Amino acid sequence: MYLRKLKKLRSFNVDGNPCLEKEGYFDYLYAFVPQLIYCRYKMITNKERQLALEQHHRTISNLEENEAKEKEEEDARRAFEKHIDLLSKSYVEYLDGNYLFEQMFKHDGEGRNLITLTEDTQVAYEEYKKTFSAICQELYELGLKEEARRRNEIRQFEDIVNGGKQKVQEDARKTMDEVMKRKSEIFLDVKTLIESMTGELETDVLEEKVEQAQRLSEDFNDFISRIWTKLIYKEVVLHEQVDDINEVFKINMTDMVESFLEAAQSYFAQLRNADAEYNDNINTIATIYINSFGTNDENKIPPHVLEICGDKDLLTNNLAASRDVHLQIIDGREDRMVGRLKNWLEKHVEKLIEEESERHRSGVLEISHFLEFQREEFDALQLQRHLSIGSGDPDVIAALEG
Repeated sequence: MYLRKLKKLRSFNVDGNPCLEKEGYFDYLYAFVPQLIYCRYKMITNKERQLALEQHHRTISNLEENEAKEKEEEDARRAFEKHIDLLSKSYVEYLDGNYLFEQMFKHDGEGRNLITLTEDTQVAYEEYKKTFSAICQELYELGLKEEARRRNEIRQFEDIVNGGKQKVQEDARKTMDEVMKRKSEIFLDVKTLIESMTGELETDVLEEKVEQAQRLSEDFNDFISRIWTKLIYKEVVLHEQVDDINEVFKINMTDMVESFLEAAQSYFAQLRNADAEYNDNINTIATIYINSFGTNDENKIPPHVLEICGDKDLLTNNLAASRDVHLQIIDGREDRMVGRLKNWLEKHVEKLIEEESERHRSGVLEISHFLEFQREEFDALQLQRHLSIGSGDPDVIAALEG
């Protein structure tokens, strides 16, 4: 069964394994590992596969049914996780449906008791639930829309920045190829020149070659310096451009986030207003209901009603306690959304700045190290040739040292 889970398994060899001694092992293998093509370095024939499947048909059928069910459950789980991840990035998780509404009454014993007072309180509760959930749904849909806008802004930003980086990298690669080509040419000239510098040459000829060696050395160093200046200039320009783009992105994203939070806070204000209206409705319904008994009918009031709103002060306290719980839930959800989104923006911008600073430092170091290595190779070439010819002539030595 383990091998069946290895979907990319195509070839299998078990020579020397004790499992070969079990009767019907290969039939079992062919039937239960359908992705297997080769076994013991031989291709499994269609006939072998078919016979194995017929032999284990019932077990295979049950297994495939269970696997299909497991796959369906796994797909559903992944879809749910993907959905929750999207909602988390949108900062509106658990705002679709009645979750937030139910959380309020889950922690509101007084509120639950007041709902059961009369049919009118139950109707008021259902109307409040409908209104509250509709507001949450609008906020939920706005959150998804704004997340898509932020994602699109990030994608456009990354396309621009990565495009600029890629162009500079391509230019730098071409320049480095140019360096390697020019280095090879100069190295060849230097090698040829050094090999021709022997004590058997006339003094004026030797002096001319010494001057040529000095010019080659100076030309190479000047070439490396020009390349360094060129590459560093492009790197600095890129760094400044990315910093500017980062700042523009920060401004745009800040405006986008603040606009969304302003709209979101208006929805939370609507939730608080809806709760205040519901609280007033329950107060009115409960007061009318209690007054309907009259002053001499206290003994006719159901005991559970007396416990909830037996007098005006008790009703007022229960309504206030219920209201406090609801506001805590609503305010807490609002604070969570605002805090998380602002924190995400701050961290995201900080990360962009840190990554660009690190990229810039690495770019400068890479350029410097590359060109310094070329200089070191040139110096090593001159030293190697100096040692190989074994010359003690001061003029030759001076030429070799550049």
